Amino acid sequence: MEDFLQETKNQKQSAPRGLRYVFVLVLAIALLWQIVSFIQMQVSQYHEFLTKDFKVIMAVTEATGNEVLNALGESLNTKEDIVSVKLFSPQDGLAALQARNPRLTQSMLALGREQMPAYFEVHLSQQAIGNVRSYTQNLAVEYPQLSIKYSAELADMVFYSGLAERILTVLAVAVLVLFLIFMFLIEAYPVSARHYPQAVWIALLAGLLSVGIFVAIVYPLGMLSEPLKQFTTWSRQLALLVFCGLLGWTLGKWQRF
Repeated sequence: MEDFLQETKNQKQSAPRGLRYVFVLVLAIALLWQIVSFIQMQVSQYHEFLTKDFKVIMAVTEATGNEVLNALGESLNTKEDIVSVKLFSPQDGLAALQARNPRLTQSMLALGREQMPAYFEVHLSQQAIGNVRSYTQNLAVEYPQLSIKYSAELADMVFYSGLAERILTVLAVAVLVLFLIFMFLIEAYPVSARHYPQAVWIALLAGLLSVGIFVAIVYPLGMLSEPLKQFTTWSRQLALLVFCGLLGWTLGKWQRF
C-alpha cells in the first residue's frame, strides 16, 4: 500500500515537469514548421515568378510580310511546351523598348527605325525551360528565318528554384510522415503510462505561441493581412495547430522525456 501511494505521489510530481518538456519540445517543432513553411512558400512564389518572367525572343531576320508573320505565329502556337506566342511589329517593339529604356531607344532611332526588327515573344512551359538549350536548337533548325535569343542565367534560376521547391516539399512531407508513424506506434502499442490530456492543451498553447512569434516578426512590415498572404496561409497555421495537438497527446501518453 505504501509503495502504491509513493508511486502515485511520484507520478503527480513528475507530471508538471513532463508537461513543461512537452511545451518546449512542441514549441521548437512548431517554430521549425514555421521556418520550413515560410521558406517553401517563398521559394514556390519565386519559382512561379521566374517561370512567368522567362521568355524566348525570336527575331525575324528577313523582310517578311504580315501574312507570313501570322503564319509563323500560328505555327509556333501549335508547338508542344509553348505556352503563349505574341508578335511584336517594329513599331510595337520600339514602343516597348521606349517604355523600358528611353536612352537606348534614342540611340536606335539615330541609327534608323529599320534597325528594330519584328519579333515573337514566346513563353515556354517549365519542362521546356529546364531543357531550353536543346529545345531552342530544334526551333532554330525548324525556323531558320528566326534568330532565337534567351537568358541562360534566368533559365538556370528557373530550373534550380524549381528543384529547391521540390526538395523542400519532399523533405517536409517525409518528416511529417515520420511523425505520423511515431504517433501511430505510440497509439498502437500502449506503454505502461497514463494519458495526459493536459498535454494536448499545452501543445496547442505552444503552437499558438509559435503563431504569435511569427506574427510579431511579420507585423512590422506593414498591414498584417497583406504580409501574411505572402509568407503563410491560414490553412497552414490551422494544420500546424492540429499537428501540435496530436503531437502533444502522443508525447503525453509516451512520457519518456
